[in-house]
Amino acid sequence: METKSTDDGMTKFENVSFSVLVKDDKDLAALRRDYASMPAQERRKAADWEYHSQMASEIFNHSMALTGKEGLGKSFWPSGFVALAIDPLYAPAILTVGSIEYQLGRVEEAMKLFITLTTLPKDEEDLSIIIDKAGDFLIDQDDYENALALYSAAEKASPHETVYPNGSGYCLAKLGRYEDSVKKHRRADELEPNNYEHLNDLGYSLLEAGKFDEAEEVLKRSISLAPPDYEFPCNNLSELKKKRKETKPER
Repeated sequence: METKSTDDGMTKFENVSFSVLVKDDKDLAALRRDYASMPAQERRKAADWEYHSQMASEIFNHSMALTGKEGLGKSFWPSGFVALAIDPLYAPAILTVGSIEYQLGRVEEAMKLFITLTTLPKDEEDLSIIIDKAGDFLIDQDDYENALALYSAAEKASPHETVYPNGSGYCLAKLGRYEDSVKKHRRADELEPNNYEHLNDLGYSLLEAGKFDEAEEVLKRSISLAPPDYEFPCNNLSELKKKRKETKPER
């Protein structure tokens, strides 16, 4: 599927979603059909090779461009397309194509892909990292509602993964739901007791919820467990002191 530089594939994708293209485009449809009859392991290897070879080509082309030299040419399709056509359950390509869908304004299509990540087998390589990257992507777009929906679905599917309640807690705080945020961060602390990063997040959520005494206690615990270069709980403790002064009633 590699061809010399052309933007025809991207032009097609700007007008039609991947879910439509993989059915209507003869090349992508042929890939989906041909690999569907192969063993899952073989399909996965092909998708993995395609995905990483395209990434390597893009890095090489970028390096050549910096020196003013011609590269290998670009793929006909945007990054991740061919890999996802080969294997519809290949997590890195789901993340990549979903992110492109979102940036093109097709939020519903993007979310369908992102939510698919939460339905993959629990032993999928780097699955929690990939889901968290999808959540971070949505957070970077200030789309806290959809990020919360993703983290909540992931938490329901894998209730013992700490990253998901942490992500939900962050989104809930951004949405002004401070009490719910505290509950999520308490859950993360329960899953990994004495984790100084989780304690810092819990302490800050307690601060936002106005629970100053408990927030101070939790942040001090975080400081006692954290390495010297981890400054967040100290900074949050300073903010807590300012909040206390601001809310202290005048005599």
